[in-house]
Amino acid sequence: MRKEISDSCSKTGKLGHVPERNSPDVPQPLQSWALLCRPGRKTSVIEKSARPLIGFLGIGAMGLPMAHQIHAGGHRVRTVDLNPRQVTKALELGIPSSTSADDIANADALFVVVATGEQLFALLDSRLLSGAGTIKTLVVLSTVGVDAVKDFALVLGERGIGVVDCPVTGGVTGAINGQLKLFAAGHPNDLKALRGILETMGTIQDCGGAAGDGQAYKMVNQLLAASHLAVAAEAIDFARALGLDSSRVLEAVTAGAGASWMLIDRGPRMIQAAEQRPVETHLSIFVKDADLVLRTAAAVGFNARIFNTVGQELVAAASQGLDAADDSSIVDLDRSCTAPEAAADYCSDGSEREPLT
Repeated sequence: MRKEISDSCSKTGKLGHVPERNSPDVPQPLQSWALLCRPGRKTSVIEKSARPLIGFLGIGAMGLPMAHQIHAGGHRVRTVDLNPRQVTKALELGIPSSTSADDIANADALFVVVATGEQLFALLDSRLLSGAGTIKTLVVLSTVGVDAVKDFALVLGERGIGVVDCPVTGGVTGAINGQLKLFAAGHPNDLKALRGILETMGTIQDCGGAAGDGQAYKMVNQLLAASHLAVAAEAIDFARALGLDSSRVLEAVTAGAGASWMLIDRGPRMIQAAEQRPVETHLSIFVKDADLVLRTAAAVGFNARIFNTVGQELVAAASQGLDAADDSSIVDLDRSCTAPEAAADYCSDGSEREPLT
C-alpha cells in the first residue's frame, strides 16, 4: 500500500498536494450549515433538517467524549466503533451508534480517530471513501505522523475527498470538557465549513493549508508532552527516594516554576498505588508517539538528543509490562541504581565519569 502511494506521489511530483475540486465551493450541505450557523442567527425547524450529518469513526477513550461534544453542540452525528461496549455508551448518551460503517454511508463528512497510520490507510479500501458517496471531507483527529497523512490526503484528493489534518491534544479530561487544542490544517473552505463543529471540541490552532502541517505541530507537542510525562514521573520517584511525602511534594512543586501540565494532570495519579490507579490513557500511546517523533526527527536530519532518552524510558516502562497501564504508570519504572538500564556513569564510584557539579 505505501509503495503504491509513493509511486503515485512521484508521478504527481508533490507529496501531500490535494488536487483542486471540480468546484471551488464547499460541498453544499456543509456550505449551507456554515451560513446557517452565523452568530445571532435563529434556526428554524426547516433549517435544522439541512444540517450536515457527521460520521464519527472510533469512539474510544478520546473519541467518545469528542463525539459527545459535537452532539451536545446541536450537530447531527452518528458514531461507529467495533467495540459493542463503546456503542452502548454512545447510545446511553443519546448518540446514534452502531458497529457497522454502513450506517454512516450517507454522512457529509467523516471524523476519524484511529491508533496508527496503518489503520488510517486501511480505510482507503472502504466504500465510504470511494468518492462516489456523500462523504466529501474527512477529518483526521489522530496522531499518525506527517508522511502518513500527506500520503492519505493525496489518495483521497484524487477521489475528490478533502482531508483536514487535525490531531488534538489535551487528554481525556480535555475531551470530556470540550477543552482540547486542535492542530488544524487543510483547505480553507473545508476548515471554514467545519469550524463550528470542530470548536465544540475545543480551540482551533490554524496550522496551515496542507495536510501534514497539523501532524508536524503535533510532533513538536508530543516531544514536549512525553518529555514532561517522563520527567514528572522521575521527580515523583526522586521525592520518594529522598524519603519525602510525594503528595506534599506534588502540592508544593505544582505551585512553582517546575510545574508542567503533565505534572498537574498526571501527578495525582502517579502518587496513587498502582492497583488503585485508573486507566485513562494507555502508556502504549506515548510509546507509539515517541517513535513517531524520533522517526520524524530523523527524516529531517534532527538529532533529538534529550528525547532519545525519553523514548528509551517509555520503551523500558512498556517492556516492564506497563504498556496497557495508564501512562502515569511510568512512575513505577525501576529507577534504582541496580536496575539493568541504570546510568552507570552516575551509579558508579565516579571512575567512569566525574559527577556533574
